[in-house]
Amino acid sequence: MHIKKLTVSNYKSFNSPATLELTIGINVITGQNSSGKTALLEALSTKFSDTPHRSTKSSRQAVKSDVTLNIELSKEELLDLIPNNLVFGLPKIRLLKDEQINYANFLNMYFEDKVSITASFNSGNIVSSKFNIIREIIPSSHSKFKIDHIQKQIIDVTLNHTGGDSSNFIASEFVRRIYIFKAERFKIGISNQGTSKVLRSDASNLPEVLNCLQSDSHRFNRFNSFLNRIFPHIHFITVRPTEGGQVEIVVWNEDPKKERNDLVVPLLECGTGISQVLAILYVVLTSDVPKTIIIDEPNSFLHPGAARKLIEILKEHKQHQIIISTHSPSTLTASNPETIHIVKLKDAESFVETVSLNDTKNQQLYLAEIGAKLSDVFGADNILWVEGKTEEICFPKIIDMTPSLTLRGTTILSVVNTGDFLNKRKKSVETIFKIYETLSKGKGLMPPSIGFIFDSEELKENEKDDLRKRSQNKVLFLPRRMFENYLINSNALLSVISSHEGLDELNLTLEDVDKWLKENKWNPKFIKKRFINTKSEPEWQVNVDGAKLLSDLFTAMTSSRLSFDKIKHSVALCDWLIENSLESFDEIKELLSAQLDQSLTS
Repeated sequence: MHIKKLTVSNYKSFNSPATLELTIGINVITGQNSSGKTALLEALSTKFSDTPHRSTKSSRQAVKSDVTLNIELSKEELLDLIPNNLVFGLPKIRLLKDEQINYANFLNMYFEDKVSITASFNSGNIVSSKFNIIREIIPSSHSKFKIDHIQKQIIDVTLNHTGGDSSNFIASEFVRRIYIFKAERFKIGISNQGTSKVLRSDASNLPEVLNCLQSDSHRFNRFNSFLNRIFPHIHFITVRPTEGGQVEIVVWNEDPKKERNDLVVPLLECGTGISQVLAILYVVLTSDVPKTIIIDEPNSFLHPGAARKLIEILKEHKQHQIIISTHSPSTLTASNPETIHIVKLKDAESFVETVSLNDTKNQQLYLAEIGAKLSDVFGADNILWVEGKTEEICFPKIIDMTPSLTLRGTTILSVVNTGDFLNKRKKSVETIFKIYETLSKGKGLMPPSIGFIFDSEELKENEKDDLRKRSQNKVLFLPRRMFENYLINSNALLSVISSHEGLDELNLTLEDVDKWLKENKWNPKFIKKRFINTKSEPEWQVNVDGAKLLSDLFTAMTSSRLSFDKIKHSVALCDWLIENSLESFDEIKELLSAQLDQSLTS
């Protein structure tokens, strides 16, 4: 028994009807902050109060918020729901000529594979409900039947019944099976002692039901083993009596075998998240029938590792319908959901996009192909692909310190191997661009790409033009051979090398660095001979092999005691230049500006 479809309209940020289809198992709802996720969960729980949408398009307001659920259950579940001797009503169907009622197949005349009910809600109440019947019904007429629960079969079918149908009864029973756990602290450490084993939807009687669970030692031990999986520092929980006929949950952070009950901690004094987990585990572990469990932002009250372990346990109990709202990539990937829905806000109105699971799985494969993960891109508005890890780290730093530049929600990522784009013998260029193009369409959970910034290396202008054409003009090239060319600055080099422990005794000076550069900059090892003849400083800055030069400089300046680390030392040089000579990156800032401006039109 689960929610198959939700339609919500005129509720908070939802104006026009928004529909999402759900299933048994884990369903994920994601979206940016204040996009409407929580409103959607409130609608799913049916426990909402009228909050009509306030639109900028009209001053007139519809009076009522509207939420409609399509509830699906098996025929066996329907029979189990009907108490003994209760007359159960269905719409009367028009029989075919000479058709006779067969008790054993009676429900097959009404429903195909599953029983389906549509119920509308307002302010927590059922406004209307109906069975979705496959046969033609006779208006204002009903049938009735009773159940023999011992034989598990229908008895005593009457085709003319004036009592109406029982869809409202089924919808009401279903609502009682919905639990919602919000991203807020639960204060449920103490409750009245009682005999109920059914957790209330607000979990207010959690101490009572756990106290009853203690009598089932095997199940209670299993409950505690689940708790310990999620919170390894918690050995056990127990429930003890308190004054006034109440019971209290206490947490054992020490091994109970030590018999130090003076060290237990009342649940009310424990951190946020433990009470929610206790309530969720109780529902999952003790429910003999499927439940709908709604969890709002588990990462807001749980450590990422604890959230992941909770989801692993939920996945082990496949009979339940789990609906999770999150913008955490670790929660999303751990859940391996059956459905994914993205809530978006535009012009102050929320709407829902359903993500194709095939798209998501393919995107994860493509991301693995290029050395990235879903967590790298999840939540970004756009992606700018760059040469390598150094640029991935340094470009955002340059943007942060440039008032005229802003990322505007863009994530900067390095491509796995730029050579794949440049060397036809490694892989077809078309194949590589196809992978990035597929990832960059903005479908599923992937944001769209705004472009690429690559090193020029030794590419000829016609080769650059070819790559621009193949990328549909999304590739821009650094004016210089590589990013390291912008880092060759004597003051920066002296500062970075001198900052390493154990090199003080070298007494390295600025004159030493300048002298080495002057003596070695025109070495054919670092620059082509055609540039040596002219010895043009601007040409040298553009065409020198900066990475190779820096590698040799670090070795020479430190007597081989410090090797140039392409990422670590490049980032350190970049940091120094940003602080002391930001204009060194003016050419890069122009490229970044050109690419980031694309995000405004993408």
